[in-house]
Amino acid sequence: MTNIKERKNWIDWMKAVGMLMIVWGHCFPDGGVSEFLYAFNVPLFFIISGYLTRRETSMAVCWDKCLHNLVIPYFILSLIKVAGFILKHLDDGLWAWSLFGVTFGFHSINGASGCGNLWFVYALIVIKLIFQVFVRGNRSMLAVCVLSLCGAVAYNYFHVEMAWGVADAMLALPFFMLGNLGSSVLKEPFNTFVGNMRRTSTATRWCMVAALAAATYIIGIYNGEASMFMGQYGNSLAVFITGAVTGSLAILILSVLLDKVRLSVVSVISAGSIVILEFHREFLHPVMKLISKLAPPTWQEVILTFALSLAATLAFVPIIMILKRYFPIVFGRRAQNIRL
Repeated sequence: MTNIKERKNWIDWMKAVGMLMIVWGHCFPDGGVSEFLYAFNVPLFFIISGYLTRRETSMAVCWDKCLHNLVIPYFILSLIKVAGFILKHLDDGLWAWSLFGVTFGFHSINGASGCGNLWFVYALIVIKLIFQVFVRGNRSMLAVCVLSLCGAVAYNYFHVEMAWGVADAMLALPFFMLGNLGSSVLKEPFNTFVGNMRRTSTATRWCMVAALAAATYIIGIYNGEASMFMGQYGNSLAVFITGAVTGSLAILILSVLLDKVRLSVVSVISAGSIVILEFHREFLHPVMKLISKLAPPTWQEVILTFALSLAATLAFVPIIMILKRYFPIVFGRRAQNIRL
């Protein structure tokens, strides 16, 4: 567990599998699969981000890292995404709303395209800054989490419907803190758990993954679709948190199971996930229209959408490599981790 390369490989698997789950979720498969995916796919990434985050020696260092790894890539990719919308709406004023949405972290606003799926990155920037400024120990971490969850509950209670990254951060922050606990306060128990998973038989680990996935599926059906980009957690916050933990735990055990399998495409997908996150729907839409016209049975639709999601995710590998060569700024300092 102390070996950096070994640690990085299972984290890469978590990010790659998690990204596949996000892409698949945006196909909105029937049969409860969509509710299952939305129960954990976004919280998983906040947990991973928390695990990889350390409190910096100063606010200046924290901001420097956020600027290069998150802020600059966020604005470049968001503006590329909305460029067509802005050009199309130069005459009716919606272009200004679009720029406002990107600048202040709105997924969409007033009928205009905003930062889109990069609301996640905007929320992560907010969370990292809060973590750096306010979290000094266990008590402050708990206080911040409680206040954040209270805000998320109030947001849902009053039916505020803004696709705003700052508001979404209230719901996402506890997952980030949970991940950070796994690498700080609970580091030894977590390392022990991962070590035990490595020593457990393959069949047992697959059974654990299946059991956790089944539990998450049931939780997702019960709780309804959790639209985190709207700051929404479904019918119950407690049930949502439970499903997010069981689903993330399933991906963790699966990733440890795959830890010995070293595939360069996995590390490319992991390091280049920000590009996949923002542009994968452009790959999905044409085929999704065809699948919709065919109207296959639910089980066939689930298989088709999974295959489409896998193909779309893998299709980004050469794109990421090209961008890394000619436009590495969109990956921040993660660009050095992208290599085949």
